[in-house]
Amino acid sequence: MLSDLINTKHILFGINAKNKKHLFLELSAKSELLNKQINQKTLFEKIIMREKLGNTSISDGIAMPSALLDNIEKTFVLFSILSKPVDYGAADKKNVDLVCLVVSPSSSKSKHLYILSNFSRLLKNKNIAYQIRGCENPDSLFAVLLNFNLSSAA
Repeated sequence: MLSDLINTKHILFGINAKNKKHLFLELSAKSELLNKQINQKTLFEKIIMREKLGNTSISDGIAMPSALLDNIEKTFVLFSILSKPVDYGAADKKNVDLVCLVVSPSSSKSKHLYILSNFSRLLKNKNIAYQIRGCENPDSLFAVLLNFNLSSAA
């Protein structure tokens, strides 16, 4: 269930990143603040390593960087709406303004892929992405995510 992975504290508005690398630095720093099991430097390095395997943009201004870490106990999700879109090197050439970072324990690779798949499906839904972009605070964005979760569970 999405509410087991994310809460309003894990939804950030207004991250001001100059570029993709700076975005990853910001996400890593915020993740460490919110989850004491996460080391900013290690997470940043793992995100960069993953990105070298292939761009994590999923189209239409949405990206899903991810990492597997040895020292965390459960999956951590950080959702961000950027203050201005950044060039992410996306295949569709669209700059990214919605970012969903998924960090999972190294021992949970299959669960990690399952979570990535579900968030990707959610975010590729143009109606959901439109609603998310219209949100003004973490509570409203969280409500959009939960509404999708409830309606998709049927």
